[in-house]
Amino acid sequence: MCLDYGPFKLVSNDQETDLQDISSIMIQEDSLKLIDSFGKTSTMSGKICEIDLMNQRIVLA
Repeated sequence: MCLDYGPFKLVSNDQETDLQDISSIMIQEDSLKLIDSFGKTSTMSGKICEIDLMNQRIVLA
C-alpha cells in the first residue's frame, strides 16, 4: 500500500514547516538540523515527540 499524499510537515506549536525539499533531518541536543537537497542547512528548536505516518506529520515538543 502506498500512502504518498505529498511532503511531510514538521509541526511545532502552531507553526508548520513543509519538508518537501528536505533530504535529511539530524537530531541534535535540543534541536533538529534540516538539510535540503542542495546542502543548505537550517535549525529548528525542539525534540521529536511523534511521527504520524498516516497524516504525514512530524510533531515537535
